[in-house]
Amino acid sequence: MEHVSEPSEPTPPSLESSSEAEARLFMRKQPLWTHFLTPGAIVFGAIIIAGAIWWTRDDEDDTTAASDLALIGAVSTAEPATPAMPAATNLKDMVYAYARQVGLDETKFDQCVNNQDNVARINAEIAAGNSFGVTGTPTFFINNKKLVGAQPLALLEEVIQAELKGSPSTLDGYSPALRQLAATTPPNFQIMPSKPDISGAAIEGKPGAKVVVAEFSDFQCPFCKQWNDTSLKQLRTKLGDDVALAFLHFPIVSIHPNAGNASLVAICAQAQDKFWPMHDLLFARQAEWSALK
Repeated sequence: MEHVSEPSEPTPPSLESSSEAEARLFMRKQPLWTHFLTPGAIVFGAIIIAGAIWWTRDDEDDTTAASDLALIGAVSTAEPATPAMPAATNLKDMVYAYARQVGLDETKFDQCVNNQDNVARINAEIAAGNSFGVTGTPTFFINNKKLVGAQPLALLEEVIQAELKGSPSTLDGYSPALRQLAATTPPNFQIMPSKPDISGAAIEGKPGAKVVVAEFSDFQCPFCKQWNDTSLKQLRTKLGDDVALAFLHFPIVSIHPNAGNASLVAICAQAQDKFWPMHDLLFARQAEWSALK
């Protein structure tokens, strides 16, 4: 029997975190659909995916195997104008409708969601987040400055401006609000010795920008959606040659069962240069797909 342990402390209001427990990813052999990650419990906060649900067209064989796993991550922006979606009773039908809506080639999309390399990529981004002490979403790295939670945009902008002026090496140059965040346990603002690797990440703005805001996020996380709905639209007005935004996947499957699936869908949209339209759609429609199976 799988068991998920509860966090020992309440989750901060602007951050979704994972609990410590075992993490499992199930590989199923079922008809028609070989695409998505199905989590059980979780491991060490940020879970890592070891495989994808594998559905074949053999309708008579329903064999289940399990492998170790781990995960976390997601964000949302201002809701785009979208036509009414067709009624869908399962996750597969819904995400294929999303794929059509953003203009993806369905054959390529189908191949992509069945590619285990994309599961490995999610694992790698989760592992990278773990190595930088990410335990919840959203968590931002403004170059090497770590800002935890859906903080007010003014704080993020303060850090961006400080980076543009020279990247402070101590906390002395920051406002009392940021220094207060730095004094929490664990710190919600921190100067790190290095910045995350964003190679392969979806980037909005110039990839070589002086300041890169790297966001570890979870598409099913309500706080990530809150940040996207309230702050991303304004941040986007500043993106360009000097400031860029990078998205890193950190789905928390212990509490967000469809977050890994959503990351996989977004990666496959990125393969067709449609990451940001899919990103925006997944956040805008979060309530629509989150409970589907």
